[in-house]
Amino acid sequence: MPPVRTGAPAWISGTVRQGNAFKAVGLIGYTCSYIPVEILGATGHRPYRLLHGDPRLSAGSDRWLRVDACPLVRSNLSFVLRERKDFAAIVGSTGCDMARRLLEVVKETTEIPVFVVNLPRTDRPDIYFDEIDDLLGFLKRIDERRLKEEVEKWEGWRDYFRELSGKRSRFPSQLSTRTLQRMVTGYHKGEPRTDDFDPEPSDLPRVILLGSPLAYESGPLFGLIESSVRIVWDFNCGISRFIEVKIENHNLDGIKKAYYNQPPCILRRTNQDYYDSVKRRLARLKPEGIIVLTLDYCDSYEFELNRMRRVFDLPFLHLRHDFSFQNWGQLRTRLEAFKEMLV
Repeated sequence: MPPVRTGAPAWISGTVRQGNAFKAVGLIGYTCSYIPVEILGATGHRPYRLLHGDPRLSAGSDRWLRVDACPLVRSNLSFVLRERKDFAAIVGSTGCDMARRLLEVVKETTEIPVFVVNLPRTDRPDIYFDEIDDLLGFLKRIDERRLKEEVEKWEGWRDYFRELSGKRSRFPSQLSTRTLQRMVTGYHKGEPRTDDFDPEPSDLPRVILLGSPLAYESGPLFGLIESSVRIVWDFNCGISRFIEVKIENHNLDGIKKAYYNQPPCILRRTNQDYYDSVKRRLARLKPEGIIVLTLDYCDSYEFELNRMRRVFDLPFLHLRHDFSFQNWGQLRTRLEAFKEMLV
């Protein structure tokens, strides 16, 4: 079959459609799905999500982080320190202890300006809105016209990727998550682009993927998983969680509400809304099983595993990894056994 191109939004320029990344005056690194890319992009800098997971990078963080620290944080810290001249600023959040430690080390060891968004753990939109106002004060160079342009641009890209993600959710699924992850990498790096892909129809057992953030380098891991099952939806930072943000009013107030009201992070307390959101997807997509993929030492999700098994009441597989290839034989064996259970 010929390659398929999902209809590109009309506002995408010809140069971007051909794959040329737009030019920006340096990068603004960010660490969390609650940090609006529209606000970062309105500065004229390029938003760049810190999602590196290369074990070769991790060794560069040994001076500041324990060996048993989160592998994503270790890789991201090494990446920022190595590429520090490219960063105009880093914007992080109080999402987890290790993410906060990354921001502390950057502040202590570089001249990169750092801003930390204090995410409320309970349902307090007023606190979040005030934090976004403070972020605007930190970034300074933003006007209302430029902000509206950024909203229209990024919301258009989310529409494009929502359409793509819908193809993997079809019956049968037409797009692998490995392909989708490759295509959304540009969005996370602040240079989204359209792309061609060959249809990938699959009759493998349908599963959804939950768990820890996943890295730019996770493509081979998705390939391993999808040799046994087809991932038809995920709720993981680093893949398609960003498409859940839908900005209705193209102004600052609309940005605040859309980002705050996205399906919540599992760290929110109470996190019942997280479970309710996943259950709605289960009812619509009718997967045969659930895979929860956690990074080593990611307690935020591992503390929830028993509750997930009980609440979702589907065949359940928990996989643990550290972005290396050391346990791939074990992962392959467990995936093959899980597939046999589902069929």
